[in-house]
Amino acid sequence: MVTEEKLISNVVMRYRLGTILIWVGVFTWAPFIFLKIIGERPSFLLFLPFHLFGVIGGARLRSMARKELGLIPNKKNYLTIAGNLMIFLGVLVWVPYLYLKLVVGQSVEVMNYLPYHLIGVLGGFCLQILNYFIERRR
Repeated sequence: MVTEEKLISNVVMRYRLGTILIWVGVFTWAPFIFLKIIGERPSFLLFLPFHLFGVIGGARLRSMARKELGLIPNKKNYLTIAGNLMIFLGVLVWVPYLYLKLVVGQSVEVMNYLPYHLIGVLGGFCLQILNYFIERRR
């Protein structure tokens, strides 16, 4: 028999799976960075689908689980907005890279864009974590 408790348990498991997928997507780049450090030339496009599947898929799973649990979205304050903006800009860094690589056909080095992406995404993530702890204190 399906009970309310089992349904909530399944939704919570989906939320946790989403979190795990996000972290797997992020840590997909660890072997890529390691190979770059030791002088190898790994294909950027080999790692990208796993990163995108983990990060986007995990975020979608978490979002759907939050809706099913009926959790109220947090109020947007300046730190949240700044964090979201930094993450958005960190992702937008790849637009010129993709344009030069795919449209123009120019050889482009990934490592010229990766630091800006990481600064934006990790900086935005840190602002959101900071906001979480500030809100939790109130």
